[in-house]
This record gives sequence, C-alpha cells and structure tokens, in this order.
Amino acid sequence: MAQSPRPAQTDLFKSLWLAQHGRCALCGAPMPADRGKVAHGTVWKKQRPTLDHIQPRSKGGRDTPDNLQLAHADCNRRKGDRWTPTPPSG
Repeated sequence: MAQSPRPAQTDLFKSLWLAQHGRCALCGAPMPADRGKVAHGTVWKKQRPTLDHIQPRSKGGRDTPDNLQLAHADCNRRKGDRWTPTPPSG
C-alpha cells in the first residue's frame, strides 16, 4: 500500500510540527513536510512524520496531545513500545 504523499494536516499535527520545529522528537533530525521534499519514495516511507505515543498505549498511554509527539516513521518503529517512566519530581 502506498504511503500518503502528505501527512494529515490536522490541528494536532500542525501544533506538534510548530512546537518541534519540524524535527523528529526521537533523533532530532529534520522531517520532510511532504513527499516532494525527498528524492525517493523509499526515503519518504522511512522519514515521513508519524504520531508517536510518548508513553505507549501498551503501557497505559493515552491518545491525548500531551502524550503525542512527531517522529520519523523509522525512529517510531525502532522505538516500539519502549518507555522509561520519569520519576516524580519532589
């Protein structure tokens, strides 16, 4: 199945894109805004922005804006459901 040439331009996506300055939350490298920004479809498939759950759903994470960030598809796949809870400050 072919990947969409452009990520869904929802309000959530736009706000995360701006907050992250178009960079992957996991590796820090820039993400392409659309398929036209990369030389080949295979590169787009790996570098396209995806929604990543900071705390994975499999570990109790929710689909809320404060638990979502943008990450390259490949970075998101490699992260999988790994998560290290942040200890409470105090």
